Amino acid sequence: MKEGLNKFDLNLLVAFDALMSERGVTRAGRRLGITQAAMSNTLRRLRTAFDDPLFIKTGARMEPTPRAMELSGMIEAALKQVHVALDNDSFDPANSHYVFRVGMVDYTVPLVFPALLDHLEKYAPNCILEVVNTGDFEGEMLESGEVDLVLSRLDQAPRGLKSRVVGEIPFVCIYRPGHPLIKEPMTLEQYLQARHVHYYPPMVKEGLVDLGLKAINQERNVVVRLDSFGMVPTLVAETDLIAAVTHTSAHVIAPAMGLKVQPLPFEAPPLQFVMVWHDRSEESAPHQWFREQVLHMLISLEGMVGKV
Repeated sequence: MKEGLNKFDLNLLVAFDALMSERGVTRAGRRLGITQAAMSNTLRRLRTAFDDPLFIKTGARMEPTPRAMELSGMIEAALKQVHVALDNDSFDPANSHYVFRVGMVDYTVPLVFPALLDHLEKYAPNCILEVVNTGDFEGEMLESGEVDLVLSRLDQAPRGLKSRVVGEIPFVCIYRPGHPLIKEPMTLEQYLQARHVHYYPPMVKEGLVDLGLKAINQERNVVVRLDSFGMVPTLVAETDLIAAVTHTSAHVIAPAMGLKVQPLPFEAPPLQFVMVWHDRSEESAPHQWFREQVLHMLISLEGMVGKV
């Protein structure tokens, strides 16, 4: 580095961290609230300060140089300590404009998002909630700072990070009114005869409902498989397909879509739900407050069976 600390603009470290996370000038500028031109100028200053290109354009992304990778851990650790010093004992949720970024796969969105949004509107009306679809990249997104908190299945939660199990949610069956096969109460025979739509997150190798059926030597007649949850309620509402979803998701989508809900006619392992976060946000007052809000909100949701 050519300059001494007394001449170095420490805001460049924040810009470096944004570039490492976003891997693009435009996205990094948006994250910092500055224009693309201003961010480009900041990158030029970073390159001069460290006498290295730092980020090289590769396709649609900017990839860090070896020198940038070497700097990344040190700068991240330094910024973490600064955030802790500034955040602690100074977070006022009622007046803060903090941005909370939550990572989740799309089937957890109807489970969590409406209640969490209502909660923030009441207690932190000026804060912003960003929801990012994590897919298979939960750990990487926490490491990079792209998200602050991940809501995940316990068996899929990334290792080596802070986590807390929230509770467990049973599965139920949703179907359209007037379904020609499904009666009340639903029998195992009816369930097995019906045609199923199955949502499978990319990181999940085997569904919990299928594990329950395997225990009694049975399997579903799955005729449609989707890697996105969004179409499941529509297909169930407009066809004779049925679906197994979490009780909490059914509580949200069934009234909106006019669907019927019944318990599964067999025992299936419940979905165990966990919050995961990075060590750097462990002592941050805004993040501590937000985690507590998510925890209490989730535990209070209908269908969530306490903490485990």
